[in-house]
Amino acid sequence: MTAPMHRKPSTDVLASRAKVAVVVPATNTIVQPEFEAMRPHGVTNHVTRMYLPPRPYDDMETYRRALETEEGNLDDALNLVLPAEPHVIAHGHSIHSFRGDSARAQAEQTKLEDYCGVPFVTPSIAVLKGLEAIGNPRRIAVLTPYWPPADTLIAEFFSACGYEVVHTLGLKATGPTAVARITQDEIRGGFRALDRPGVEALIHVGTNLPVSAITDEIEATHGKPLIGVNVATYWQALRRVGILDPLPGFGILARQH
Repeated sequence: MTAPMHRKPSTDVLASRAKVAVVVPATNTIVQPEFEAMRPHGVTNHVTRMYLPPRPYDDMETYRRALETEEGNLDDALNLVLPAEPHVIAHGHSIHSFRGDSARAQAEQTKLEDYCGVPFVTPSIAVLKGLEAIGNPRRIAVLTPYWPPADTLIAEFFSACGYEVVHTLGLKATGPTAVARITQDEIRGGFRALDRPGVEALIHVGTNLPVSAITDEIEATHGKPLIGVNVATYWQALRRVGILDPLPGFGILARQH
């Protein structure tokens, strides 16, 4: 990526506190409304979209290779939103950031910050920061909308970061837009299946899965914290620019940390 000219972040009449740039895949219809629901007064969100080639869902070997090789036009998407002079950028695409270990994830986030000239929040680092904020429970269970190759990649990431992945469950959506059609009852059922003895925290990965609005309910039902990828990413974006408002309705992380 060729770095653009860095611009100083600016406020305006509606963004009296901060502008948050949000990068999502072209097919993602959940991140934008969920981030809007969490948005504090004086903050505005500005969405830009990146194209990602669809992964096949009828050939797991090709699906696995696609996870390793697919590239989107992230630089083009960033170049479209950076002229808005945002204070921070939140990346609303999960799977590419949950690779390797925390050092690799942090290096990727740092590279993107250097490119943009402002804080950049990747989903994997946001979830790790969220876990740290709530006391760093070590035994976790992970819900995704994905298929086994992606679930394995995510489990390996958390294991490399020092967590014990008790169980993962992929809901096997048959395409990017199909993820957003997974019902909240199906999501509730997924968390029920994950809530096994010894699990200390629930995790959600997959930004097009509509989990955020039922975070409080899931935590109350299971008596465990839920670190959802969209809540964690937006929470971390706000905290990175010094906005500490509680975000009620989106779980213990957003409400108390």
